Amino acid sequence: MMNYVVGDIHGEITKLETLINNILEQSKNPIFTFIGDYLDKGENPKAALDYLVGLNQKYQCNFILGNHEFLWLSVNSNNNAKDYLIKYGAISTIKSFGFLTFEECFSFINNNYKSIFENLLPYYFIENYLIVHSGIAPKFLDKSIKSIPVESFLFNRYDFLMEERLYCNKFKIIFGHTGFYFPFVDQFKIGIDTAACFLEGQPLTAFCPEADLFINSNNEICSINTFDKFLLPNIPRNKPWRQF
Repeated sequence: MMNYVVGDIHGEITKLETLINNILEQSKNPIFTFIGDYLDKGENPKAALDYLVGLNQKYQCNFILGNHEFLWLSVNSNNNAKDYLIKYGAISTIKSFGFLTFEECFSFINNNYKSIFENLLPYYFIENYLIVHSGIAPKFLDKSIKSIPVESFLFNRYDFLMEERLYCNKFKIIFGHTGFYFPFVDQFKIGIDTAACFLEGQPLTAFCPEADLFINSNNEICSINTFDKFLLPNIPRNKPWRQF
């Protein structure tokens, strides 16, 4: 069976459905690993969650914990979590569920999406790849995976991007969280968040480790060798296009 690691979804249900259909044309019994950030910002987070629940009933799915899920789950214990989520896209989640308040939406998600939210993984290994939401804080790249605090997998960006080390000198890291115009590839890491929620034309992307190829919702299939290993793609850090 082939593994497909899928980048940040952020509610982009149309792109998600297209990507999964494209993958199923290539592999009839794939294993899906989703890199986190399933809701907030995008087209219809409720529809995306519902789709993932259904997909999980048909195929083997691994769901990685993203920083957005972490904060949704932390609302009762973290005074800043709600404000962060409202600032960074929770309004689209609340609207997609048809609620007027964050609290109503929070309660509904906690009670009705346990098949995903109670099974979120901080990391996942596929052969010589380690899959985490945002990479690993550089100071932990030589540490035992079980000794690393969960938050150290969730909010990394530029310090991690500049690091040129494998995890424990063995594992290349597949990560999301940072949006690129096209996949980021170097000798140590692979970034697969292609900013599907930020720009209308940006696709949702998956990586297949066994075949060393990317497949996306723009109906493109590319070898890992397509991408310049010394080029850091531009990062669209603008407001999600649906929120303008």
